[in-house]
Amino acid sequence: MASRLLAARLESSLKRPSLNMTVEEWRILFYLWNEDGINQQELAKRANKEKSTITRQIEGLVKKQLVIKQNSGTDKRDKLLFLTENGKKVETEALSAAADITHEAEQGIEKDELLIFKKVLQQIITNVQP
Repeated sequence: MASRLLAARLESSLKRPSLNMTVEEWRILFYLWNEDGINQQELAKRANKEKSTITRQIEGLVKKQLVIKQNSGTDKRDKLLFLTENGKKVETEALSAAADITHEAEQGIEKDELLIFKKVLQQIITNVQP
């Protein structure tokens, strides 16, 4: 329930005219803000998404002129993803929107409790990740 509520809150925040993106598009951009120029296969692996799902989401970002695709040079099917200038410009605002929601969600929770919570969640992810 917490995950759904946070995702809905982020989705609403990302709909502002200056961003106009979905949470799924934000996630893709998040990986590119951290490492521009990765290929679609690597992105699908990192995002834990099917290749076809990532491809659809990338096409949306290309149409919004936030991402461009380029051939890797060795295999024409292997596309590298790069942020456009617009994709780079929205980074600060989009990350700030997510940080604001995280800050709001953490209100009234002690720092040591949050550290334990995050550690437990990370262990759960590690335990069930393929």
